[in-house]
Parts: sequence; C-alpha cells; structure tokens
Amino acid sequence: MADLTDLWEFRLVVWIMTLSLGASIGSFLNVVIYRVPHQLSLLHPGSCCPKCKTPLGPTENVPVLGWIWLRGRCRHCSQPISWRYPAVETLTMALFGLCLLCLGLTPQAFVTCILISWLIALALIDLDTLLLPEELTQSGVVVGAVLRLLLPWLRGEGAVASSVQSLMEGILGAVVGILLLELIRVLGQVLLGREAMGLGDGKLMALIGMWLGWPGVLVTLFLASGVGVIGSGIGMVLRRVRFGRPIPFGPYIAIGGALAALAGPQIISSYLQYFGLE
Repeated sequence: MADLTDLWEFRLVVWIMTLSLGASIGSFLNVVIYRVPHQLSLLHPGSCCPKCKTPLGPTENVPVLGWIWLRGRCRHCSQPISWRYPAVETLTMALFGLCLLCLGLTPQAFVTCILISWLIALALIDLDTLLLPEELTQSGVVVGAVLRLLLPWLRGEGAVASSVQSLMEGILGAVVGILLLELIRVLGQVLLGREAMGLGDGKLMALIGMWLGWPGVLVTLFLASGVGVIGSGIGMVLRRVRFGRPIPFGPYIAIGGALAALAGPQIISSYLQYFGLE
C-alpha cells in the first residue's frame, strides 16, 4: 500500500510540474509572439502593460492566475488586457499535459513539448501577420537537429551510430518537407496564376521534418489539408474568410504537426489497416 501511495504522489507531482511548466512556457510564448515580428528583444525590457508600459509585478506575472486576479485589466491604467494572454498559457499547459498523457514520462514527451512550443508561436504569429519569421523556423531546425543527436542517448541507446542515423532521418525529413511544399507552391502558382502559398510554409514543414522525419511530414500535410478545408469552410460560412484573400496555412501545418508528434505512428498504422496494407 505504501508503494502505491508513493506512486500516486509521484504521478501527482509530475502532473503538477508538467502543467506548471506548460503555463510558464505559454507566458514566455506570449512574449515571443508579440516581440519577434516587431524585431524586439525577448529579454529587455521585462514584461509590462502593453498600453501604459508599466512593469508588471511578481503576482501580475503569474500565468493565467495573474490575469484572473487583475480581472483582465491593468492595475495601473485600467485598460483591458487581451484574453489571448491567458488563452495561450492555458493552451500550452493543456498540450504539455496531453504530451504526458500520450507519451508518458519519456524523453520523447519532453522533446515533443519543445516542438509544440515552437509550433504555437509560429502558428499565432502567422495568424497575426501572415508571416513565419525565419528566426523561429531556422532556429527550430537547428534545435531539432541537436535533439536528434541527443535523443538516442536520452533513451539509453547511446551510440554514435544511433545519433548519426537519427540526424540523417531528420535531414531527410527536412528536405522532403521543404521540397513537397515547394512543389505544391509552384503547382498552385501555375494553376491559379498567383501565389498560392508563402515561402515560410515550406520552411515550417522543413522544421517539422527535422523533428518528425519524412513519415511525420506526410501525416502533417494530410492532417493540415483536412483541418484547413474544414477551417476555411467554417470561416466562409461565418464570413471571416473571403475567396481570393490570403489565408495563413501555417496554423493548419502547426496543428497537423502537433497531432503527428502526439499520435503519428498510430495514425499511420490505422491508415494502413483501413486499406488492408498492414
């Protein structure tokens, strides 16, 4: 009984730490989402009210709870604080919890949390600006390559050959990702007579390919296309999207990439079983 109690307490501590870390990372992502497109430093100045620029105190900086305590308004100028700040923190916290639930307390779950953090930032920046900053796509590829080298050691499969193979799989995934999106972009331009997809989308897919390999690229594109069709259809019904106007595809790629990271092998297996290929 004591062992079971200790296990329950350990799991509770792990969940609390995971969710707390997710909320904290979400708070930092809010800074990234706002400052990177404006070419501002991520470190200086510290967090402040976006309206009156007054620095936030320790209690005001607490993820999610700080916004609730302030009732969504700045304590100094009483101007409303966007609901998106706690929403991003809650989303990140929930996705970190989902990583733990789907992948367990494993190195892969840790790596997936990092990838999802990158995808959240890129998705929301693209939604706001129709741009995918190279600072984030390129750094994401580099971090993915480093983690590719380290992951076999984190799993206890430490060997130079395993790390090299892991890196080669990532490089192949990145190449497949950017070439596949570039092919789609060129075909769209030929068929539609205008730009159908931005250059940043291919770089985002290269990032996902580095982290998930070429099978992850295929799953991501399949899911992103499906979610994109549904999202665009809903947007047209609600008159939020109009035919002929640019639609950011980055958020759909990010959703597809997150789903592929969490359940890619299961999705591929189910697909093959459905068509009797496995």
